[in-house]
Amino acid sequence: MRKKILTAVCIFSMLLLCCCTSKETETMETKSIGTITFMNSVSDADVWILADTEANRKTTLWGTATVSKITKGESRQAPLCEPGDEGLYMFRMIDTDKYYYSADHIAIKDGWTVEIKGEELHLITIEVTDGNGDPAGTYEVFAARL
Repeated sequence: MRKKILTAVCIFSMLLLCCCTSKETETMETKSIGTITFMNSVSDADVWILADTEANRKTTLWGTATVSKITKGESRQAPLCEPGDEGLYMFRMIDTDKYYYSADHIAIKDGWTVEIKGEELHLITIEVTDGNGDPAGTYEVFAARL
């Protein structure tokens, strides 16, 4: 009898976990307002470019990667979501060696190019250029092993 009750509780718990959705996950789903070119000059990785909001800065649930499985030296078109506070974005990247990269308060617009570059962890930057190829900003990137 005790075994049956324990089994029933386990099944009920699994059903609850499978049927519930996280509010944090729901907030990450946004519509695209344009595209950017993302260039990866650092390491094979998954990349998230998100609205720079207080809620997004406090979570580690970023949803589907903006650019999945991009290799070093590769360039891809990526969707651009609505910007966050003050029209800015935040950048998150996790590479195949389990290094984490992070930068906040990045100005990006539709049609611009975003490139992550650098050879050493303490010298990684994001360089943003506008639609004409003119520099629009350089941002320091925090990098560390997970």
